[in-house]
Amino acid sequence: MAIRPKPQQPTPTAKIDERRIHELIEKGGTVAKQTEATEDYKRHQLRLQPSITERIDTLITKRMVKPSRHDWFLEAILEKLARDEGHG
Repeated sequence: MAIRPKPQQPTPTAKIDERRIHELIEKGGTVAKQTEATEDYKRHQLRLQPSITERIDTLITKRMVKPSRHDWFLEAILEKLARDEGHG
């Protein structure tokens, strides 16, 4: 096993402007906003045959405002729940 010497730190070529660094630190920033989680979500895995996914994607592309596939699934699930519960 070869032993190498400790790597040397590169010498800075540009002069560091301490005043500008201090101004940046003093300027500060904003605190990241926390989103209010009104509900907890559970993740579910869905396995579909490619032909079903293609049919869904075809329907999505025909819509004036194209939802994401996730949103399409959610909309379909909510419509089915409303029908089965007698609300629609």
